[in-house]
Amino acid sequence: MANTKALVKRRKSVTNTRKITKTMERVAMARLARAQNAAIAARPYARKLQQVIGDLASASGDFSHPLLETHEPPKKAVIVVLLSDRGLCGGYNGNIMREARALNAKLQERKLEIERIVLGKKGVGAFRFLNLPVAKSYVGVSDKPSYARAEEIANGLIERFGKREIDEVYIVFSSFISMVTQKPRVEKILPLSSLKEEIAAKTDKKEAKEAGEYLFEPDPASVLTSVLPLVVKMSLFTAMLDNTAGEHAARRLAMKNATDAADDMIKQLTREYNRARQSKITQEIAEIVGGAEAL
Repeated sequence: MANTKALVKRRKSVTNTRKITKTMERVAMARLARAQNAAIAARPYARKLQQVIGDLASASGDFSHPLLETHEPPKKAVIVVLLSDRGLCGGYNGNIMREARALNAKLQERKLEIERIVLGKKGVGAFRFLNLPVAKSYVGVSDKPSYARAEEIANGLIERFGKREIDEVYIVFSSFISMVTQKPRVEKILPLSSLKEEIAAKTDKKEAKEAGEYLFEPDPASVLTSVLPLVVKMSLFTAMLDNTAGEHAARRLAMKNATDAADDMIKQLTREYNRARQSKITQEIAEIVGGAEAL
């Protein structure tokens, strides 16, 4: 027969745990709303920035820039991995780390020297566990990503790329799709090869007529030179915003699942307690009746 005191104690423990997970779910939900709004609000700006660059490129004709040029042969790559500072968010960090390790293996196959920059306390611990050296790490930035931090990191990468100290830069992060879906993603931000292809395509389509509707001061090429570094900064910043929204969404879902599991466990323990208590009462009644008959 089950021990009723042990069942009561265990049920109380599970109930206390449920209070914690329910509270964390509500906190994550509140933070998710702000992070989701920030991530969604940044996307139109990024799309418009690419459109403006296309118009500038069409107006400037043949255009070249160090950030658009591929270094041949490439020797060194930088991987910027974005993870969380706190846990209890399900498989969120694990999924990003799997993507980062896969990218790391691909770059090693190409015989490239790899430098790693990690954002998030959990990432620092994960790379230490894997015995993979980290060149630079940032902690305490996942809850409230700032453009100033993204600009600081991007400026350093742009400067080193211009000096040919590094040849390729990738960011690994979680792309926020919905409240229940976050997809690990790898994006190449240097060189801006994909942007170069878009510029070439727009130039081939002779979209200079549309760009001719605008007046550029001092000239399209100069403006484009000033704007291109902004693409790298915005790519990193939007990835940080997506990552934060994905973290809170994953934590909300993980805490909801934990709360639901606690509810099921409380129901099961309550049934076991009622059965044990009923069995004990039945046994006591049987003992009283047996004693009375013996008299």
